[in-house]
Amino acid sequence: MTEINPQESRRAEAYALWLHAPMPMLTFFKTLDVTRLLRYSHRKGLKFNMLMCWCIGQAASGIEEFYTLPVGDKLIRYDQLAVNTIVLNKDGEVSSCDVPFSPDLAQFNRDYLRLTGQVRESCKNHDLEDSMVIGTSALAQYSIDGAVGMYSGIFNNPFMIWSK
Repeated sequence: MTEINPQESRRAEAYALWLHAPMPMLTFFKTLDVTRLLRYSHRKGLKFNMLMCWCIGQAASGIEEFYTLPVGDKLIRYDQLAVNTIVLNKDGEVSSCDVPFSPDLAQFNRDYLRLTGQVRESCKNHDLEDSMVIGTSALAQYSIDGAVGMYSGIFNNPFMIWSK
């Protein structure tokens, strides 16, 4: 990872807006038809959630901005992506697991199975500090369609969107 000058990046305006926002998060989501991916999962014996995480990493890996993140008052360019997933641990609670992204599906699958298995058994989060982590929100045992929360110094009011 490398610190970069925000003014010399395509993220200059976003960085300036982010810098003073108390909780700078906005999530957009779109419903997609994943029937083909589900069929592939069954046909190949692969976990559907792993395939979804790999697809997210694969899509993000081709977009330069996904490697850049404000950290403190610095703008950091990461060399490696990771995808975060939520794991239902052995105590019936949820834990967080960062899986390093690999464009090689077989390698990503091995890492996903190994790391989520460790998190499930240890009940301890697995965080990768040296990677740009893309968050996902597939929560085990819950039936919600989506939620978006944002609070910013620009808007000065929190909001929540639920989608069906």
